[in-house]
Amino acid sequence: MASVSCEAHPAPPRRIVVLGSPGSGKTTFCHHLAAATGLPLYHLDDLYWSANWSRPSEEEWTRLIGDLCALPRWIADGNYAASAEPRTRAADLVVLFDRHPLLCATALIRRSLRLRRTGPGPTPPARGAPRASLAVARHGQRQRTPSPREYVPRGLRDTGTPPVRSLTALLRKALLFRRRDLVVIRTALRRTHAPVRRCRTRRQAAALLTTLAPSQDRSAPPPERPPPDGTGPAFLPCTCPAAAPATPPWRST
Repeated sequence: MASVSCEAHPAPPRRIVVLGSPGSGKTTFCHHLAAATGLPLYHLDDLYWSANWSRPSEEEWTRLIGDLCALPRWIADGNYAASAEPRTRAADLVVLFDRHPLLCATALIRRSLRLRRTGPGPTPPARGAPRASLAVARHGQRQRTPSPREYVPRGLRDTGTPPVRSLTALLRKALLFRRRDLVVIRTALRRTHAPVRRCRTRRQAAALLTTLAPSQDRSAPPPERPPPDGTGPAFLPCTCPAAAPATPPWRST
């Protein structure tokens, strides 16, 4: 699988697919990429999961992926290997996070512990909001909410659904990523005309961010919104608290 420099593009990539194992750091990367480039970020988990971890039908999921691919500008964050091919075919650039499975598993355990400490709850207040604006339980006690630094799918975050469904399943997915999901993803990558950048380390991810950010057109139009007649995609770009710009946790040097 070739690794092609973004500098070979005649124009900056406007559709970027980010793939990788759970716990690989792809969502954190996407938040910083969106903040640096101005491209609208779409988390596939926002499209897939609803309250109580309910999921769309196969037909609805196919339609949602098609609607996303039809948009002119996006960053698509999420693995969902079975639907990787239509996204990679529509992309101008594919970023593949391929960190060691044990590192991914360790990151998942740490994130799960952080989320379980904070507990389920509605969207936390915006950065800078007074502490008194936190949700208050019926008996006058503050309701615990996920840290603004942690991404939780919109359908879970807005309904108070516990943000960790099964840590065991996530760990199994991370540990078997190269043997299962990556096999399917490689098939999709062989059929795409987009360049592929592989990130095995955080340093490589930071270097890629530096490469991509200056190349983007900051005068690009704002993210697309569904038309009032209901004919457009029934989803919006990322608005989660974790999307607030911050210093990337990695260094390129």
